[in-house]
Amino acid sequence: MSYYKATAATQYTTGQSGSVGGAWGILPAYGTSPAGTITLQPTTLGGSTFTTMSIAHLSPGEVFVCDIRSISVSAGTVYVLR
Repeated sequence: MSYYKATAATQYTTGQSGSVGGAWGILPAYGTSPAGTITLQPTTLGGSTFTTMSIAHLSPGEVFVCDIRSISVSAGTVYVLR
C-alpha cells in the first residue's frame, strides 16, 4: 500500500477541461466510469513531444502518479492532485 499527500485537489467532471500546471497525479473517481484524455509533460527539459493518454485506461479509485500538462474529461469525474 502506498501513501500520498495532496495539498489540493481539483475536480473535473463531464465536459470540463483545462491546463493543470503543478499537478503530480490524478485520481479517477470510483463508480463514475471516467473517460477523456490527459496530456503529459515531455520527459526531457525543453521537449516538445506531448504524450496523450486515455483516462478510461486508468483504474478508478487508484492514484496515477504522473506529470500532467492538461486534462479533458468526456465522462465521469476525475480529481487532479497537487
